[in-house]
Amino acid sequence: MQDIISILTAANQELEKNKIEISNLECQILLSFTLGVSKEYLIINANEEVDDKKINQFKNLIKRRLDGESISNIIGKREFYGREFIVNCNVLDPRSDTELIIDIIKELYAKDDDFSLIDLGTGSGCIISTLLLEFPNASGIGSDISENALDIAQVNAKKYFIDHRASFVLSDWLDAINFNNFDIIIANPPYILSKDLERLPLEVIYNDPLIALDGGIDGLTHYKKIVSNLQKKSNDETKFLIMEINEDMAKELFQLLTCVGFERENINLYDDLSNRKRVISCKF
Repeated sequence: MQDIISILTAANQELEKNKIEISNLECQILLSFTLGVSKEYLIINANEEVDDKKINQFKNLIKRRLDGESISNIIGKREFYGREFIVNCNVLDPRSDTELIIDIIKELYAKDDDFSLIDLGTGSGCIISTLLLEFPNASGIGSDISENALDIAQVNAKKYFIDHRASFVLSDWLDAINFNNFDIIIANPPYILSKDLERLPLEVIYNDPLIALDGGIDGLTHYKKIVSNLQKKSNDETKFLIMEINEDMAKELFQLLTCVGFERENINLYDDLSNRKRVISCKF
């Protein structure tokens, strides 16, 4: 038997020794997961004793973390826009940077607006599920090239009871979708240059699917495919394309959009909280 504070202190020292950032928070997450309690409970009940069986379970989780497995994959969930989503090694771990997409769409539409969206490369489905929760009259499609990812996205949609407004399609970007029936097209394509993949932190390489990271020789492979599909637009209704980007590619993507016919005044770049160009949008 050991008390909570002693367990956390020992685990924190071990993670710090192995240069794992925010080690204290990660220890709290793993212990609260082991005990089935909140992080707040651990703080309030720091002197409560834990039995040896639970301590051993916790130590096994710490070992997995030290071996490079991400917190999200260990506990099988990740927070996005204030909600928890189920994740595993088949989907990209949701990043807080992507929440900017939600904020942008909340500027474009009122809460009760009725609109339809496509979430390309949906992965865990955190974007489409979040938007349908924020906009109760909206509906949409999540597409992905991975059947395993679509399975997770469907689970998350059912978890939040919005599966009657969301459908999921196996598609290589827009190939299998008639996008003319939708108001917003959202994408967070892979943008890491193929030659740079080996330089990524081991934690990213071990936990995120390669297909969700590899942006091709110039990092723009998937953006080019998406944009080329949009040139086939056949009606006059206003639509929005909103894509997460790497700030280093902002100028190239702006030029790409203008070169294929999008008007410069309809293209906007948005900064994240660190003042990095993180999202590009265009009205067409």
